Amino acid sequence: MKQSKFILLFIVSFVLITSSLQAQKTLLSIKGKIHCQGKGIAQVAVTDGVSIVETDSKGNYKLLASPASQYVYYSLPAGYESPIKEGIPVFFAPIQPTSKAQTIDFELTKAKLSQQKHTLIAWADPQVLELEEFDLLNKVIDDVNATLAALPADVPAHAISLGDNVFDRLPFLENYKKAISKIKIPFYQVIGNHDMDYNERSNELSDKTFTAAMGPSHFSYNVGNVHYVVLKDVFYYGYSYRYIGYIDEAQLAWLEQDLQKIKPKSTLIVSLHIPTVYGESETSPDYNYLIASSVMNRSALFKILAPFNTHILAGHSHTQWNTAISENISEHVHAAACAAWWQGELCTDGTPKGYTVYEIDGDKVSWYFKGVGFDKSEQFKLYPIGSDAQNPDYFIANVFNYDAAWKVEWLENGELKGEMTQYWSIDPAAQNLYKPGSSKKFSWLRAGSTHHLFKAKPVNANAKISVRVTDRFNNVYTKDLIISN
Repeated sequence: MKQSKFILLFIVSFVLITSSLQAQKTLLSIKGKIHCQGKGIAQVAVTDGVSIVETDSKGNYKLLASPASQYVYYSLPAGYESPIKEGIPVFFAPIQPTSKAQTIDFELTKAKLSQQKHTLIAWADPQVLELEEFDLLNKVIDDVNATLAALPADVPAHAISLGDNVFDRLPFLENYKKAISKIKIPFYQVIGNHDMDYNERSNELSDKTFTAAMGPSHFSYNVGNVHYVVLKDVFYYGYSYRYIGYIDEAQLAWLEQDLQKIKPKSTLIVSLHIPTVYGESETSPDYNYLIASSVMNRSALFKILAPFNTHILAGHSHTQWNTAISENISEHVHAAACAAWWQGELCTDGTPKGYTVYEIDGDKVSWYFKGVGFDKSEQFKLYPIGSDAQNPDYFIANVFNYDAAWKVEWLENGELKGEMTQYWSIDPAAQNLYKPGSSKKFSWLRAGSTHHLFKAKPVNANAKISVRVTDRFNNVYTKDLIISN
């Protein structure tokens, strides 16, 4: 009996060892050096998107890569910069799947400025459908450049697009790169559902065109004290134009490795396309809509991110909102750079087309919304009494980037009356602009409800009304509204 058990154990061990050796034979051996002006850089994470290794004291690395991996790439260390081509940081190099042994070196440059303070520009959903829309995108780019020009000269900046860079026109990715190269700063890219190949047979092949143009669809990099992560959370399940919000196991396992060297309580900024949490309407939509509008396995992601102070950046909705997921995880959903698919200047929640500016100082992150063509002080819009048919005796404020730490107060003839009442409704201007059937281009286009609307009923219909909005960073914004019969 003992002999039989020994033989069985031997056979099982032999099979496992043999299988392991066979698996190793299929891996590709990649080595190289990461250096700056010939000097190796130590402790730089290098990956094929599956496994992660670090460079040694001389900047050398050795990696056994999956033949299915498209790139070998590194996590940019703080204090350095990657080469830039057509606006895209080139931190990656293609893997030759038929070459079992490859040497791939990377050269970095030292950052010219201290990164202790730096700025991040985040936009979402430029979503270009026609070549003529690049002219409209150029106006957004001009606005971004004006914002960058106003920054202190000693504060570096980079940008990230949160996906849907084009509107199913994948050849336009090349035009898109030429457009964003005018911004002259590193511009990282997230893949969105409209950036994917829907003629492939599986999710694993759905980012083929995007990655060929932009590089890996999940990666990380460091600027100053902040560790940045980009993930693909659009999962194509191989049928028609269908996808769900989902982060596959390969990325979750990679993320766990990526964060092993990051100290707990460090600041993370994680960028993806579909929001992890759906918060766009007062009531939950039907299941089929919900699974494409939020990340279904978000609890697994949150567990990995739990030790850190995390800001999740998302797009997809063409609206602006903020969600406090936990004490140390916040999600910021970004209004679209194209507003409502270039059909008007407003997003479907009444937020102007625009982007968000994140100002980082060490471990601290602050932010503000920047509407295209507006000063940074334009953080809300006022509507007179009667603008909302459901609240005919009230005036309305739409506070674009509101979260629970903001305060929205009103004054009547200079006397403070208290805080306005937050409620769910449709922005009056967006409702008028996007009436059902009014868009000749998109019959489905219409305004949607939002929770960053506020209302108040004045005592004197002819009084001078003022609204005072204080954001979470104690910046105060005021506007007057004269009420008359």
